[in-house]
Amino acid sequence: MKFLLLIHNNAEALEQYTHEQLMEMSGGREQVAATARELRDSGELVSIVNLGEPTASKELQFVGGTPVISDRPLLETKEYLAGALLLDCASFERVVELAARIPLVEFRRVEIRPVLATEDDFYAELDQS
Repeated sequence: MKFLLLIHNNAEALEQYTHEQLMEMSGGREQVAATARELRDSGELVSIVNLGEPTASKELQFVGGTPVISDRPLLETKEYLAGALLLDCASFERVVELAARIPLVEFRRVEIRPVLATEDDFYAELDQS
């Protein structure tokens, strides 16, 4: 079963720490890389996405068929989507185990959503039509 883990950062909770402190608290680059390699090699880690800060976001709306682009973040909130993991796991319980290993998880909110279709499913359906 595939699951998408949406990782939300709380900027206010993290701003009190330096980059070096955050890396140390997450176990360091080597630990993060070792965990990622382990999950990749097991086949459980399908994909990973690290997103830029919300200040780099653009908001797009279509008004009367015309695209309107704004530089402001979509939401005025302290919490923002920081990244995502696509996992292929045997059970929901396994996904929860892996979510607990996300660096700095105690400062983040992790949303777990079942994946109904992947790009392979989408392309297979396209080929059939």
